[in-house]
Amino acid sequence: MNDAKMRDGIIQRGRTWSYVVRERDPQTGKTKPRWVGGFATRKAAKDARDSARHAVNRGTYVAPQNLTVGEYLDRWIAAHSVELKPSTAKSYRDNIARYLKPTIGHERVQALSPSRLSVLFADLYGKGGKDGKALSPRTVEFARAVLRRAMQDAVLDRIIEVNPVVGTKRPTVVKPKHTTWTGAQLQAFLGGLIETDRWASLWTLAAATGMRRGELMALKWARVDLEAGVVHVEQSVTQIGQERHYVTPKNHERRSVTIDPRTVATLKAWRKAQLAERLAWGAAYRGDEGLVFTWEDGRPVLPDFVTKAFGSLTAGVDGVPRIKLHELRHTHATILLRDGVPVHVVAKRLGHKDPSVTLNVYADAIPDDDGRAVDTFTKAVWGA
Repeated sequence: MNDAKMRDGIIQRGRTWSYVVRERDPQTGKTKPRWVGGFATRKAAKDARDSARHAVNRGTYVAPQNLTVGEYLDRWIAAHSVELKPSTAKSYRDNIARYLKPTIGHERVQALSPSRLSVLFADLYGKGGKDGKALSPRTVEFARAVLRRAMQDAVLDRIIEVNPVVGTKRPTVVKPKHTTWTGAQLQAFLGGLIETDRWASLWTLAAATGMRRGELMALKWARVDLEAGVVHVEQSVTQIGQERHYVTPKNHERRSVTIDPRTVATLKAWRKAQLAERLAWGAAYRGDEGLVFTWEDGRPVLPDFVTKAFGSLTAGVDGVPRIKLHELRHTHATILLRDGVPVHVVAKRLGHKDPSVTLNVYADAIPDDDGRAVDTFTKAVWGA
């Protein structure tokens, strides 16, 4: 190295400038020089050197490296899969493989910036889907959330100083519109076509409680108190491929949900029929888990089958709009809210940690009772 050309830790190498900074080895406590180059001017090198020195003094210095986004995301998801639900880990991997690695996987982690990522998210929204079609805002927002979480861990790992996803422009997420049934339509469905359907009690319980699909398919008789009319929701099941994986309910919200006498009677009838099947199958019966909803021989039912079965069933009911299984949950909440049941009560039944979530999702279902409020105030104060 030509010391004659170096001044204040800055040296010119050909047409570019480099600087040196001493970084501390966390293992030995000793410092060692690290050269960083490629600056077009001496001033640019000096500014970068000053910033690096300040970072070293603050203990926040991040050494330059060529780690790519794809390499880091592979490492990150492998390390974090153990703490995620299997279905969540799969959705993260799928999102990374479809949208993040093909677009920025080759770029250096340390080269990412909010402006670069804002362009990425805009491109995904406009043409990131199959055959260059637009992606939904919700899909793009999920990709943004995955990358933000990964880059936050990169900050903790001392790979980057700040999270480049923070400050990016978010896609406008349009709240999805759900189709729901009225009380009369639900009564027509439950009391009509499905009287001979094997899963009548399943649809009834779903409509009467607003339980999620995974919660219904993981429910065991040991958690159902038919005498008290209470269902204890303590676990859920997700399907990956053809396998079932038990997890805690979404947001870890274990809860107890009261059910109406008609639903209790339906479940009692189903319990009796299931016990008869157990006797008929004898030693070949496979229902050792004590699940509420099973096949004739006691085998667990895959959640995806239930979704398809419900969809096919609703397609054949005259005068009732076709809905998805999850929309029975929305139907339950909408019926209660429209009849004046307090939001916090509905939130508890649904397993929402915060009633504001319920308000956000079902704002349109809550009636405008301003006139009723005035009447209540008038009677309370003026007695008229």
